[in-house]
Amino acid sequence: MNKKSFLVFVFIALFTVSLLSAPAQAGSAQRYRWEGVAIGIGAAILGSALLHHNRQDAYYGRHRHGSEYGSYHPRQRYRSGHWEVRKEWVPPTYRRVRNPGHYNQYDEWVPGGWIVIVDRPGYWTKTRVWVAHR
Repeated sequence: MNKKSFLVFVFIALFTVSLLSAPAQAGSAQRYRWEGVAIGIGAAILGSALLHHNRQDAYYGRHRHGSEYGSYHPRQRYRSGHWEVRKEWVPPTYRRVRNPGHYNQYDEWVPGGWIVIVDRPGYWTKTRVWVAHR
């Protein structure tokens, strides 16, 4: 059963159960009307605040944990331009290590010394760069 048909089934079941119950007669119909209105308005305001709390901060440019005074920043103007992908060369990295003296494959003595080892070879990378028009 997919999600849409499940939600339709739940809605129909809740609607049917609400019609089966008998209305309660507990006095005048206008007795608690204004309390119900106040609770409904309060729930609407609270629900709206919970659903849209991030949207207002983003609209007014306020930092979430900043002070309220002097924190309003007008929206930035649209700047014309475009993105470009540029290739950049990342140079290789080297390190110098000490090579101790040893005998080679021909049984000849090779004195020790410093040698250079490539840690990471150089490579090309692509980066996105914003190019603004003036």
